[in-house]
Amino acid sequence: MYSLSQVKPDDVGLIRILQTETPSSFRLICFPESAHSTAYYLSLSELLLPTVEVLAIQYPLHTGFGDGADGEDGERLIDSPELVDRIFGALGEWMDRPIAFFGHRVGADLAYRVAERLERETGTPLLTLFVSGRTAHWGMALGPPALGCRIVALAGEGDPKTPLRGVRAWRRRTSGRFDLEVFPGSRGYLDSSRREVVNLVHDQLLSHVPVDAEWETGAEDKGA
Repeated sequence: MYSLSQVKPDDVGLIRILQTETPSSFRLICFPESAHSTAYYLSLSELLLPTVEVLAIQYPLHTGFGDGADGEDGERLIDSPELVDRIFGALGEWMDRPIAFFGHRVGADLAYRVAERLERETGTPLLTLFVSGRTAHWGMALGPPALGCRIVALAGEGDPKTPLRGVRAWRRRTSGRFDLEVFPGSRGYLDSSRREVVNLVHDQLLSHVPVDAEWETGAEDKGA
């Protein structure tokens, strides 16, 4: 049915649920909050397939980025050029379809850093950068926003660690469209509002591209 790619403890890699039938139209690359929280994103694939294929970043297990907290270890990794380089390199073979990033908590910051690198070096923006449960807390540099892709920020209405004013600050990170989606509850909305989150991702991605595009029908994959 499904199988996972094998990732060594020191590797940055992608965990993928294999789809053996119709190729998906989009890829959603997920940046979890820790090295031990990838299972949640794999479970989303059952709701997003066949339109969206889900892959989750597996962080190096030796880094200490594993307790799920927005603590010192996680913050240090956000600003690690080596980790951004390694994630960017791991994406190379998965760029043959339109992609979006989904980052939760500390993972949202990493997703932003990698999206910035992707757009700067390839000239191709993401379809959408989804940032979840995180405020845009870095100082703003002078000049235009670093990204041109759409940013969609997700937040729990009662989350004391992510006040909506800070979440709205993501709009200053892109020259493209910005949307804020607020869910009931606090930090557990990815579970309690899972269907709503899935519908949001699905609808946002489909809104970008004409339905009759070649890759939507899978023509290229079939050698047409």
